[in-house]
Amino acid sequence: MMALILKEMRMTLRSLVFYLFIIVTCFFYFTSYATDETWGEVGPPAASVPQNLETAEHPYYGWKQPDNTLELARRMKTVMGWDLNAGTTDKVRMGFPIKSKLDAGEKKILSEAVTKLEVILQDPDKYTMAEVYSIAGETDKQLGGNTMYKVGLRDYGSPIETYDEAVKAQEANLAVYNEKVDAGELLPGAARYFSDYLSLPAGIFPVFLSAFLLLRDRSSRMNELICSRRISPWVYVGSKFIAQGVMLSLVYLILAIIGGWQTVDTLGLTGQTGQAIAYFLGYTAWWLLPTLWASVAFGMFGSMLFRRGIVPVALQIVWWFVSVLPLMGSYGLRHLFIRFNSPNDYKMYRAWADEIALNRSFYLLLAVLLTAGAAWLWERNRSRLDSARTLSKKISTKTLAAPAPEAQR
Repeated sequence: MMALILKEMRMTLRSLVFYLFIIVTCFFYFTSYATDETWGEVGPPAASVPQNLETAEHPYYGWKQPDNTLELARRMKTVMGWDLNAGTTDKVRMGFPIKSKLDAGEKKILSEAVTKLEVILQDPDKYTMAEVYSIAGETDKQLGGNTMYKVGLRDYGSPIETYDEAVKAQEANLAVYNEKVDAGELLPGAARYFSDYLSLPAGIFPVFLSAFLLLRDRSSRMNELICSRRISPWVYVGSKFIAQGVMLSLVYLILAIIGGWQTVDTLGLTGQTGQAIAYFLGYTAWWLLPTLWASVAFGMFGSMLFRRGIVPVALQIVWWFVSVLPLMGSYGLRHLFIRFNSPNDYKMYRAWADEIALNRSFYLLLAVLLTAGAAWLWERNRSRLDSARTLSKKISTKTLAAPAPEAQR
């Protein structure tokens, strides 16, 4: 089997699509993760004199996010109040927020959510931010889903309108950053951020390679020769799956090493390169690679099931769009990849850790089952081909054995 795996790996190196995959993945890395915006989010907050971005009559010093239960609950209550007063709410359609009129039932749902937030505001220290976000998530479900209350779609930020408030916001951001560093959460947060961005190409581009992997022999007219040999379908299909998965995984593991090194170098974290690389490799393997291996297996299984490579490609594209939102939260089994669009929010991450672990375990198991299914379908197709070939030989033999009409006279 090892010889077949190595052979398939060499075949992958001859594929133009494989090099396109590398280019696209590197493009995502350098335009989504390794950017000034990312270093600004991962690194320490800027310590500068707050600048008024508006006029003296209407001061504006930027935007701040709630960093405690009191601020989050207060801001969420305000947003829900706006929707109740307007009689509308934003629902996401085809990736865009669209105004939708609230009926009586939906207004009641929002009113009940506001009541829950008022209870929290009476004693916010008894609740966590995750519990406040869960109110928004439950409201989203009750409103039919795909609303802006879905966790990860709305950040509940608020404008900073005074100089003193801007100074306090800077101090609060610095305190949160120092707390994150002291807790050892800086590098793991950066690794999660890396995995979030790089999961996007992992959830779609591998299928362009794997969907045509088992059909390649048919197009090269080698199908009958391979099917006639005594080779186990598990060895044949499994070797292709492993070779394809390893080659694609190497791209991400190499980028993880580069990402860990570049993060430490950019942020000036002397002596932490090895630790950063370990975090990046660990999160890549657990967070990102199950998506990649499941995509490879889905392409192989779909091509055997439908006998056409384009069908699993089309289905994968739909699956990708289903999984891409929300940007945070909602880690059900229908999500092919994990979105946690933040290098921070460790407490929220811990609150969802079990759900994320279940999702990742499911996709690892699904990759194995889909590969087994592809092997079974390949063997069934081979059996049909053998039966057709045997029948053809029998017909040919009978035709040759039958005497010519002239010989019977």
